[in-house]
Parts: sequence; structure tokens; C-alpha cells
Amino acid sequence: MIDREKMKSNLLMESESKANLFNIRALIICTLIAVIAEILMEVGLFTLDATLTRISTISDFFLFMLPFIVYYLHDKVLKKEKPIIYNKHFKVLVLVCAFTGITIISILLSFHAVLVLIIPVVLGAQYKKSKRMFIIVLIVTVLTVPITIYGSFFFGIPDKNLLKALVEGEEAMSFAKRVELATPIRMVDVLTHYVIPRILEITAIDLIVAGITKRDSQMLDEQVELSSRVQEEMEKRNDMQLHVIEDLASVIETRDLETGKHIIRTKEYVKMLSREMAKYDEYKDVLTDKLIDQIENAAPLHDVGKIAVSDTILLKPGKLTKEEFDLMKVHTTKGGEMIQSIFRNLDDDAFFEVAFDIAKYHHEKWDGSGYPDGLKAEEIPLSARIMALADVFDALTQKRVYKPAIKPEDALNEIKSLAGIQFDPKMTEIFLSLSNELIEYVNNNLE
Repeated sequence: MIDREKMKSNLLMESESKANLFNIRALIICTLIAVIAEILMEVGLFTLDATLTRISTISDFFLFMLPFIVYYLHDKVLKKEKPIIYNKHFKVLVLVCAFTGITIISILLSFHAVLVLIIPVVLGAQYKKSKRMFIIVLIVTVLTVPITIYGSFFFGIPDKNLLKALVEGEEAMSFAKRVELATPIRMVDVLTHYVIPRILEITAIDLIVAGITKRDSQMLDEQVELSSRVQEEMEKRNDMQLHVIEDLASVIETRDLETGKHIIRTKEYVKMLSREMAKYDEYKDVLTDKLIDQIENAAPLHDVGKIAVSDTILLKPGKLTKEEFDLMKVHTTKGGEMIQSIFRNLDDDAFFEVAFDIAKYHHEKWDGSGYPDGLKAEEIPLSARIMALADVFDALTQKRVYKPAIKPEDALNEIKSLAGIQFDPKMTEIFLSLSNELIEYVNNNLE
């Protein structure tokens, strides 16, 4: 059953992690702009107060770089198991640093800079905002406007439009003089002419951004619905495949009880080997989780072609003659034909290809002396090479009507001697690295 809420939660988490990375980069760009502005001021291009600009640059450098520093240390240096960009509280750090840094700029570098408060709003818009988050961002933005404008009045670079001072130079820089100028009438004037218009401007921008993010949230819901439908169809198809596989395995077991137990054990060996191989550089990009699942699910079908082999050959209590063995070998091509007939119409070409390769080619040998087509080395499909090791190892370690079982340690030595002859040498090396697990499994599943 598809859990739509869980799917939505996963998509939301992935979306917010991307938003966090975007905002980290945006704050780094803001840092670079602040540093460049400071350099240009130092060389005389700008005529701003050096002390105030340095305070602004140093403060903003720390605040804008803090999310990146936390992210880099947590995810890249310490390499924690769960990346911090997936932490739902990390966005709070990003927005707090953005709001604080922009507020400092607005206070110290004249009230005109208050318009840069749209930057935190835009950063917040990267997240799929809930109604609660939108209200919080709006309230913080509205409260920050008067803080920055009145802060600029008392502490920022002199601005005659704001101060309406009749003095020049050093006197205008005096905090005491600014306090003197801060009459109730002038404060109300600042409120009506500067604070309220800026609040309305930024609120309008925030509402526009909210409309965009609301549409993004609706698109996310539509994506969840579509993804869940696709997933449901895929699960139905997979269930159909598994039922077909189980039914075919049951048919095989009614013909040959040994084969029935054999397919259970070989599936486990295939699972162990393929998952171990995925840890190696040579295979990690090829053996995806999806392909591993396909190989595991197709493994029970490797001997499906034995349905076409007569009981006199299949159940013969002794070594087969050359003529009988030639008839037995037909089970590979027959198996391929059966897979093609059954699975070709199930609309899963990837699984069909894996199942076909396993059924038809699991008796091919690395040196080209196998059957049915005499393929060699990497001409043999990867899934068939995996199946070959699992098939032979189980055949060696289990008793048959025509032979006794050998110890798993001896079976592993036999397989080692056939590396590069019958089996893929690298794959054999990985298989042998699982010796302890293989021996334990054999000893726990002796017939």
C-alpha cells in the first residue's frame, strides 16, 4: 500500500535540502559582494565611514558564512551519517543568519538599504512554506523594518533625507546630536514617510513570493499523487511477476524436489554475492539496488527450462551419458524461450532481460567452453556469471542422486581453482571473501 504522506514527506525533505544548498550558495555570494564593496571602499571608490563599513563587513562575513561552515564541518569533514541539510531546523539557522546580517547592513549603511530585506524573504521562498512559516517570515520582516530604519537614524551613516539635519560633518555623526534631533514629531514623520512605505513594499513582495510558493506546494501535491499512482502500478506489476516466479518454481519443485530446495539456496547465494559486489568500485555503478533486486528475483528461474527435460534424465540416479547430457543441456535454451514467452508481455524489459540471461547463460564458462552459445569472459552477461557461481557452489555442497556432497570448505577451494577457467576471476575473488558466511549458511541448510 502506498503511503502518500510518507512519500510527500520524503519529497518535501529532498526539496528543502536543495533549498538549503541554494541558500548557502546565495549567502556566500552576499559575502563576496560585501567583501568586494569593502575593498572598493578601502581604495577610495566609495566615501563611506570606514569604521561602520568594516563592522558591517566583518559581521556579515561571519553571519553569511556560518551556515556554510556548519554544513561543511558536519557533512564534509565529520561526514555524519545524516546530512545536516536534511535537518528541518537547519533552515532556521539560514534564515536567522540572513535576517541578522541584512539588518546590520540596513542599520549601518543608511536606511535606503532596508530594501535588501527582500533577500531573506526570497531565501525563505525556496522552502515549500507552510502557512505558519509564511506568517513567521512576514512578522519578522515587518518588525525588522522599523528596527533598521530607526537604527539607521541613530547609528548609521548620516543621511540628510532621514535626519533632516542642519549640520554637516562631525556634528552629524554625533549620537548625542541625533538624540537631540529625535523629537516625537520627527519620529512620527520617519514612521509615516519611511517605515510604513517600506513595510508595505516588502509585504507586497512577500505576498507575491507566497503566491509563487503556494503554487509550488500545489505542484508538489500533484507530483505526490502522480508518483503514488505510478508506484501502485509498479507494485502491481512486481506482484504479478513474483506470483509467476513462485508458480514456476512450484512446477519445478513438483518435478524435482532437489531442484526446489536448490533454487531457495541459490537465491540466497546470489543475494550475498551481488550485494557484496556492489561495494566494489568495478561494480557499484552497475549493480544498482534495482538491478540487484531483479537478479535476486530472477534467480529461482535459472532452471525453469528443466520442465522440458524428461524424468528419466532429470531423475536418473547416476552419471548421464553424452547423449543424455546433450538433452539436459537443452534446458538452458528452453529456459530462455519460456522466459521470453512468459515475461515479454509483462511490460518490464529490464527484468525480462535479466531473467532471460540467467536462464539461458548460467552454464557458460569464462574460457568459452560452456553452453549453449560458447560465450567467454565478459561476453557472458553479469547476472549469468553471478548465477553460475551460486549454482555450482550449491551443487557441490549438496547431495545428489548421482553424487555425494562435499564440505563447503572443499567446494570453495574447487571454485578457487576454476577462477579464470569456468568463473569470472574478480567475481570469484569476491565470492571467496564471503567464505565464512557461505560456510555458515551451508551448515545450517544441509539436506
